[in-house]
This record gives sequence, C-alpha cells and structure tokens, in this order.
Amino acid sequence: MDFLAGDGEMARRIRETDWSAHPFGPPETWPQSLRSALSICLNSAFPTAIYWGPELRLLYNDAWAPIPGPRHPASLGAPAREVWSDIWSIIEPQFNEVIRSGRGLFLEDQMLPMQRFGYLEETYWNYSFTPMRGELGEIVGVWNSGSETTENVIQRRNAECMVKLNEALRNCTSAQDGMQVSLERLGTHLGADLVGLAEFDGSGSAAPLCEVYPPQSSARRPEGASMFGPALLAELKAGKDVFVSRGEVAQDPETSSYMSSRNLASGVLVPWLSGGALHAVLYIHWSRHRSTGVLDVALVEKVLETVMSWAELERARAREAVMSQEIDHRARNILAILRAVARLISAETIADYKAKLDDRIAALARIHGLLSQRKWDGLTLREVIEVEIATFGAAEGVRLSLSGPEVSLPAGDAQLLAMMIHEMSTNALKHGALGDPEGALEVDWSVRDEDGAVLLRWVERSGLIAPEGAQDDLPRGFGTVLLQRVVQDHFQGQIEQAIAPGQFSYAVTLRNGAWSAEPSASAAEVIAGGDDPATTVLIVEDEPIIALDLAGMMEDAGYALFGQHGTVATALKALEKGMPDLALLDENLAGERSTAVLDKLMAHGVPVVIISGYDGEAMTGVPRLAKPISEAELLATLKSM
Repeated sequence: MDFLAGDGEMARRIRETDWSAHPFGPPETWPQSLRSALSICLNSAFPTAIYWGPELRLLYNDAWAPIPGPRHPASLGAPAREVWSDIWSIIEPQFNEVIRSGRGLFLEDQMLPMQRFGYLEETYWNYSFTPMRGELGEIVGVWNSGSETTENVIQRRNAECMVKLNEALRNCTSAQDGMQVSLERLGTHLGADLVGLAEFDGSGSAAPLCEVYPPQSSARRPEGASMFGPALLAELKAGKDVFVSRGEVAQDPETSSYMSSRNLASGVLVPWLSGGALHAVLYIHWSRHRSTGVLDVALVEKVLETVMSWAELERARAREAVMSQEIDHRARNILAILRAVARLISAETIADYKAKLDDRIAALARIHGLLSQRKWDGLTLREVIEVEIATFGAAEGVRLSLSGPEVSLPAGDAQLLAMMIHEMSTNALKHGALGDPEGALEVDWSVRDEDGAVLLRWVERSGLIAPEGAQDDLPRGFGTVLLQRVVQDHFQGQIEQAIAPGQFSYAVTLRNGAWSAEPSASAAEVIAGGDDPATTVLIVEDEPIIALDLAGMMEDAGYALFGQHGTVATALKALEKGMPDLALLDENLAGERSTAVLDKLMAHGVPVVIISGYDGEAMTGVPRLAKPISEAELLATLKSM
C-alpha cells in the first residue's frame, strides 16, 4: 500500500484504522482512482480533503485536520452530512451542483457559521470543490482544498468600521455624543447585546459613563447589579483584557450574578489605564456564548483608544475654555485692584503719589510671583510675613523676631495678608522700628483653641516712637484704612493699636480663612445722617481693595453704606436684619456664586448692579458691569435704575 506511505499523522491513522467493517472496505480493495488521489492528498502541504462515495465520506491530510476542530479524528471516514451538520444547508447545494454539472466550484470568503467548539463561530473560507471521476468516468467523489480567511475578512471589515466611526465622530459636538456613537456602532458591528464604558474613581468604584443596547439586543436592564468582582477588578487593574462567560467556576460571584440578571452569556472587558491606574473599562456582552477572537478584541481596543482620546481632547478644550475664562477673570480683578489702589492713594505731590503707587504695585507683584511659583496652592503665614518685611531690609535675629505655628493660607487670603503686612512695614519704616538702626520688631502669632482664629501680635521698639499724637482710633490714611477693611471686612476680625514711649504695637484677630471652621458675621450698619437719610447701598465684594474703592465712590456720591461683605454667608446674615435701597453685587465670592444673595434682594424689590470679572449672560432688569469699572459708569447706571 505505497499510496499510504509516509510518517504524517493522517497516513498513520489511515494505515492503523480497521476498515473492514467500513463502507470503504480494506484499503487494498480501494479503487485506483481513490488510491492515486489519496496519495496526492496525503503528500500535499495545502489543506486538502476527499469526499468519496454516495455519502461523501471524508479522507484528509494533516494540513486539513485542524479545520473540523474537535470533530477530528472522528471525522475520518464519516459522512459529510454528519461532520458538517451545522453548515450542511450551505455546502450540500454546492456538492450537488458539482456532482450534477461535473464542473468545479470555487468560493471566495464564503461565510460558514460553524459550531465546532460548542458555540457559533463566524468563519470565512476560500475553497474549491472539484469532481473526481472513477475508472469508468463516473463522478465518485469531490476533491476539496482551501484555507480559512476569517482573519482577513474580519480585519478588513473592522478597518471599514473604524473608518466609518471616525467619520461619524467628526460630527459629534461633545464627549458624551462621541461615546454614544462609538458604543452603538461597535455593538451593532459585533452583534452585541450590551456595550458600555465605565469610569473608575480614585477609590476603585465604577460608574457607567455611557451604556447602549443595540437594536438586536435581548439583554435585560436591571438596576444595581455590578459586574466588577474583586478577581475581575484585579485583572483589569493589571491592564489585562478579561473574557467572561456565565457559569464559569472561577468567575467572581458578582460577575456571574450580573450576567445572569441581564441575560448575558459571554463578554469581554478591555481596561484603559492612565498613569498606571485603572481609569475606565469598555465592556461588551452577548446573550449567547460567542467566540471572541484577537481581531475582535483589537477592534474593541481601537474603539476604546479612539473614544478616550477624543473624550480627553474634549475635556482639554473644556479645561482650556475654563482656564481662559479664569485668566480673564484674574486679569480683570488685578486691573480693578490696581485701579482702586491708584484712586485711593493720597499724596501732596506727583512724585510722592508715584512713589506710593509704585511701592504698592511692587508689593502686589511680590506676593503674586511667590504664589505663581507655588502654582497658586497658597502660602504659609510665615512666608507672607518674611517676603514683605524682607523688602524693607530687616534681618531675622538682628532686628526681627518671628515666631508662631504653621498656618496655611489660600491664595486669596495670602494676597490680602501680604498687603496688610506691607502697610504695617511701611508705617514701621517711616515712623518706627524699621526706620531706626537700633530698632527691633517682634511678630508672633498663635491659633485660638475655641474658634481657630489667628491672633497676630506686631510689636515695634524704637527711640523714634513717641506717644505724642496717639489716638484711640487708627489714622485715616489709605494704608491704615486698608488694614481695617482687610481685617474687619474680609477676615471678620479686629485690629487694635497701642502706643507708649519707645513702643508701638498692633493686636490683630483674624477669624475667617482656611483655619476657621465657622466665620463669624458682622452686623450690617446703616449710615444715614440728618433729617433726610441718604440712599443706602450694600456692597458684596470679596476683594477688600475693590470694596474699599466702591465704598469711597458711593460715599463721595452721597450714598450711605448699608454694609460691606465678602462672603455669601455674611451678606445673607446682614439681610436678615433689613434691606438696603441699592446693592452692588460681585457674581463670584471666593469661588461661590452669589445667586442666593441676588435672589433675596430681588425678592424684596431691591435694585441690584452685578459687578464681575467674568463674562456672563445678562439678566432681564439686572444691569451688569465688567471689572474694572469707572466711577462715571457706575453712577450713570445707578441713576438709570
């Protein structure tokens, strides 16, 4: 039996099989046409099979053996109808046509839905059926050769899917729209029943960002179930693609319960890691068991990468818009502060005015530069004191003594305290310790236990200090008025001075700020005079210098100050005791919208002018002025109300 010679698996199997009870009979009785064809088949390196006889029973070579999967080697000698029961409705007409016509048949990328491994597979093949004739010229079998093209077909189809998806994404206007379109197209393309994208927070908890059920879906939609059991989550955090199947013994109970509750049989989950941490997971599920090949997973990964990159670009654009708005807001606020400083400075000569203006702008610039270095994360109280006093030539251990616990200040509070310390230092340079080579300055602070308020003590010792002209109240120059406004209006505290021969001191209490749990509210004061009370104005502004400027404008124009507040809470507290005639309202108070104050004022019919560094939508009946504002513009607006 030379036609069965060779050391291949199939040649050996055919030799070792007992064919005596088989319809073929013993090999030595096989017709010469079969022997010759089988010899060629067994020695071919290309996948080749012979369907022989009226039942088209199978003989095949080593290269063809993997094609039927686990049906091999039982498929050897078996009828084609039994071996290919799952695709018989497709290939039977093809066999019949070849046998009837006597002409060969070639098919390219023929889809054959096989169930070789217990579940339906979408497979594609290039193959040919060629009629085989016996000794008398009759057709006695079909010669088959071919190869699987599933990978090529799916790869080409997936590439087309990505091209169409990218085209669709170009028309999306938001990250959510992009996610929705991507998941819908992916689910429809892969015949899935559920597709979703879940985002993970820092604690490892997942929340669905988007979830879609394609038109063909038969999945149920219960609430509350989570697929992310601990074992599955550990795999995802390691950056691994995870395949799940309902009923798997090693699967998390949470995952199995989730799949059962949603009528899901199989699925794949692909993680998205950012900075080594799990950030999101794209999950896709089917209601039937399905083979998910490497090309399908590659497509899911491409879609995930596309969606996350596109979404991140959208978020970056949103962040850029917010940043641009915030930069504009800060620039307007700085301009408003500089304008207020320029307006409030009083001087007898132009040279003196220029020196004072330059000095205070430099003070603002110093603290701004330090905050910029710290990415606007804030400073400590010690840093603020050191940077301001150092400008005046004081050196710790020689003329300066600083002591106190670490107190962290947010950026806004740091700027205000820097101006307060600057004014104190300026006064000390002109009239006290910092202007005396023999002078000494002691600054210490502590945090009060009962309410967390900061108590700051500023003590100057110098022979230049004399008690003559000392008053109970602070002087009314810009610097000392600024001190009062910063301490009293923003920090809800108080400032006291004491003077004696050779010694001058401030005692400052700062109740508001990052160290305070509950800021105390000062009562609103209505300033009216004579028999004809002036129109009262409420000022709600968190920048003390700007508020000081607004108050000066109002008082110069004959208005009376109803109250000045830098927070929503203190403004609302004041309104509980009465209502002003007018209100100047900053739209944003230390990051908090002042809508509650606006609503309360409007409910009582109080005319309001919104003053803001942000561009916002105009409200009917509510004038809006952008910072920095001019006195003429403000007064004209008030006159028109």
